Amino acid sequence: MKITFYGGAQTVTGSMHLLKVNGRSILIECGMFQGRRMESYEKNTKFPFDPSTIDAVVLTHAHIDHSGNLPGLVKQGYTGSIYATQPTADLCNIMLRDSAYLQVKDLDWVNKIRKKQGLEPMVPMYEMRHAEQAIEQFVGVEYNREITLAPGVTVRFLDGGHILGSASIHFELEENGRKVKLTYAGDIGRFNTPVINDPNLPRDQDFLVMESTYGDRLHGAAEDREEELAQAVRDATATGGRLIIPAFAIGRTQELVYYLHKLFNQNR
Repeated sequence: MKITFYGGAQTVTGSMHLLKVNGRSILIECGMFQGRRMESYEKNTKFPFDPSTIDAVVLTHAHIDHSGNLPGLVKQGYTGSIYATQPTADLCNIMLRDSAYLQVKDLDWVNKIRKKQGLEPMVPMYEMRHAEQAIEQFVGVEYNREITLAPGVTVRFLDGGHILGSASIHFELEENGRKVKLTYAGDIGRFNTPVINDPNLPRDQDFLVMESTYGDRLHGAAEDREEELAQAVRDATATGGRLIIPAFAIGRTQELVYYLHKLFNQNR
């Protein structure tokens, strides 16, 4: 058994981890590396392994830093199943198409500049047809239901409480008579948030793999969030100003809309 970290380690983006057991290769996440254009292009188009040799892909949730390079994986030869919860598959149906559209449009602009400079045009990391093919390869699974990915490899998806459909993935592995329980936590949500269930925290494992983007800070109490947002709105409007909230992520945008709607209805 061996797990290799190709992203989401020593960096906060591009989650991708390769688990090898019983001669099979299981890819956990296939996130897009997000950063400077040329650095991102280089990292996202050159996989550190042959995509055609992967036996199965498991995905914790739909955020692009975890799912965004699945069309690239398919473009370069992956033909197997992509296992995720059904809500994650539904979100990826939207987000991967959107990502493909952005890849093409971004390079349309870049290539106009390169043409003026006498440079060869760049090819998009992937196009809409690759996103659509990846979407076709999704297999929706239920929470807490055990499925077999390969000989000696079974998994269960536990509610991650992060965004709709998010999960931690619990592996039960057996190789050469040795049994190991390994959980990949994905992104774990906070407790007491609206709309989303509290996370079902993984238990009973030999190894726990988790990212730690916010591992060095404490979050405020849940009951303080509404009033902090309400006060920010009141402070801005009191001076005739505008409140700009950089809520680019699905889960945070959803939560903000929920709170703003609630505060408006309460005349706060």
